[in-house]
Amino acid sequence: MKRSIARVPELEDARSGVPRTVAEAIYHRLREDIVWNRLPPNAALRSDELRATYGVGVSPLREALSRLVAEHLVTTVGQKGFRVAPVTTESVVDIMQTRLVIEREALMRSLRKGDIGWETEVVASYHVLSRVATPRGPGDDAESWGRHHRRFHMSLLSACGSHWLLGIAELLFDQAERHRAIRVRLVPRPNLNRDIATEHRKIFEAALARDAKAALSALDRHYRKTADHVIAALGHVSSASARTSLAGGRRAVRS
Repeated sequence: MKRSIARVPELEDARSGVPRTVAEAIYHRLREDIVWNRLPPNAALRSDELRATYGVGVSPLREALSRLVAEHLVTTVGQKGFRVAPVTTESVVDIMQTRLVIEREALMRSLRKGDIGWETEVVASYHVLSRVATPRGPGDDAESWGRHHRRFHMSLLSACGSHWLLGIAELLFDQAERHRAIRVRLVPRPNLNRDIATEHRKIFEAALARDAKAALSALDRHYRKTADHVIAALGHVSSASARTSLAGGRRAVRS
């Protein structure tokens, strides 16, 4: 495991928004590294390597990992330790469908209840997102875009009046961000053809017009496209692995 994966942010006063404890700081850094695929699906999370990489002790590390298990970003089996949660076709579809169930309800409530403050935040978040180019690979630009992307989608739901709906939507958003990052990492750049900016614009315009039918339809298409592209990327990798294995087997037979 490379030591450059992450760093522990400095612990400052709570008013700064920076985590106040080592365990919280490590939790946020691990979470970010998993979502952005610096720690890829199924990667073993060995305690000694993580402690060296993140510069922390056993107790805060285990506390952080336990929180990530609860969020389904990390898995554990018996005494075999921790792993980054896998990503499968089934999980991609399940998360996409569950996300739509939660966000449809939250968006409908926001469209009914949202006041001028809600509209202002939706407009502001969309304006910033629309000014940032959609990333084609990992890096600082991708992480910046990701923050604006999250703000936009969460702002749409922010007037729903339910902390539970918002909390679940945020967890599912991070799972979906993993999928998007995996797609970018696995698919060659020329094949990343998708007008995400237009998809966001259609959601935004329908929401601002309080057109529930159009907003839900645009949101549905947006999420389903992401799921379809991720599934295609996973299939591409599986096919490539199968071809490699088959070629290796043929070479072994010839020898």
